[in-house]
Amino acid sequence: MTPPLGFALQEGYCASSKEALAVHYYAMMQKIPVKIFGNAKMIPYGFVPSGSVEFCEQYLGRTVTPDYYPEFLKDHLHRRVWKADNWPKQLVFVKPADKYKRFNAFITSSHLKPQPVPFWCSEVVHFIEEWRYYVADGIVLTSEWYAGDEVNMPDAPKFVTVEIPKGYCGALDFGILSTGEFALVEAQHPFACGWYGKNHDLYVEWLVRGWDYMVKMLYGKSYNQSVESQAQHM
Repeated sequence: MTPPLGFALQEGYCASSKEALAVHYYAMMQKIPVKIFGNAKMIPYGFVPSGSVEFCEQYLGRTVTPDYYPEFLKDHLHRRVWKADNWPKQLVFVKPADKYKRFNAFITSSHLKPQPVPFWCSEVVHFIEEWRYYVADGIVLTSEWYAGDEVNMPDAPKFVTVEIPKGYCGALDFGILSTGEFALVEAQHPFACGWYGKNHDLYVEWLVRGWDYMVKMLYGKSYNQSVESQAQHM
């Protein structure tokens, strides 16, 4: 992993959060600068941001369309999921399809106000345990429990039947359904995702490699190439 030129933390955004603490710890050990920004447009190129979705997208210069249910994981849904342009009449779980956090996901009911289209609909199911798998370049760097049995917090099942494309980076949330099936909860792009673990180095590696993946995916050019070029001339 090519270390970034620095880390950019969002001003006032969970300064004492596990994510910020992980970044501070790693940066201190690697002697990399950490700077606070209220405006993401002021972040120097070559820095990796940590903050809200809006903050990261402001730095990217564009809105990122969520890919909650990637094609390569369609066989691991174990429920019907579909994209909709009309408000559903049946009871379903809905979340925005065009933008992260446009509204908070919820289960529809008669007293809740319909939200603007488009959105994803999912049959309502019950997950009894949930884990987040932090994936970089197609490899699971670490996995952490985040919902379910708060006393025992079981270790994450190892991926046996899940095949991740080489190069893919993201957070894959999987869980055990009440039916016993191991199913995808959702996938998220590698930014503004909660950190549930203790190995801060692995989280920061995921953050850095994930950011490089995002830049390449959107612009076709690795920010690491620029970082390496700048570092050679410093």
